[in-house]
Parts: sequence; C-alpha cells; structure tokens
Amino acid sequence: MYDVRAVANFVLDVAEEEGRVVSNLHINKIVYFLHADFLAAFSRPLVSAKIEAWTYGPVFRELYREFKQYGDAPIVGRARWLDPNTGQKQRAEWKFAAEEEEFLRELTAKYASMAPGVLVAQSHLEGGPWDQTWNHETRTNASMRISDEAIKSWYERTVKH
Repeated sequence: MYDVRAVANFVLDVAEEEGRVVSNLHINKIVYFLHADFLAAFSRPLVSAKIEAWTYGPVFRELYREFKQYGDAPIVGRARWLDPNTGQKQRAEWKFAAEEEEFLRELTAKYASMAPGVLVAQSHLEGGPWDQTWNHETRTNASMRISDEAIKSWYERTVKH
C-alpha cells in the first residue's frame, strides 16, 4: 500500500504532463477511482488511507486538508508529509513497480481528462460503495467510512480490465 499523498502527487505529475489541471474535488475522485481499479485488478489496496463518504462523493481527509487552500482552483503544489526525525515537511514521493505505474498512468490520464462533476456522478451510482455508505440503513455511521470490501465487491462486478 502507498501513502495517499504520494499517489496524489503522482496524479498531479501525470496531469501536468498531460496539460490538465486538477482541483481538490477532482483529485479526491481520481485517487478514489485509481484505488478502486487497483483493488479490482491487483486484489490489494492502492492506499492505506481511510475513504469517507462526503456529500460530493468519496474523500480522503488527508488530501482534502492538504489541498483545501486551493478551493476549486487548480492545485499548483504537491502533497507533503511531516518527517518525524527532522520535524520538517517533505514532499510525498511516489515510486511504483513498473506494472503498477503503467496501469496507474493510463487510468490517471483518463480520469484527469474527465470533468470533476462527471466523476462525482460516477461515484454516486445507485448501489455503489458511496451510495451504500451514504444511504446506510443503520442508525449510525459516524465515520462514513467506505470499506475496501464494498469497493472491491462493486468494482470486481462492474469494471473490466
């Protein structure tokens, strides 16, 4: 599993190479769909971060916080993490196996070319992981966590690789 901030930086790097801009809303959806596709294709999670169901779809709290300063404007910086040894913030670097990078690069280019609203609509499909979590039938679901099990089950049935 990879740090969600490093995956976000990968997305931003690929989007930049493709001449695309990415907002906070957009990056959260792109990383979510990469995680879902990766889980379905490789049978293991891409990121270890908790995914939460928010009004506009799945959100990684770490990414939301990291990029909220940009609002709905394009993200121009990169995600960082706090190095416990130095107390300094460091850029979250990505390094994937060749097969993983090829898989993720192709999908990132596809998702970065899609409007954020399209990805929000895609994440809100009836019966999907966000819908199951957001519209749960129990009395409480305080964390609104979208489980990897729900994602894997849904995307194994609906995505063809």
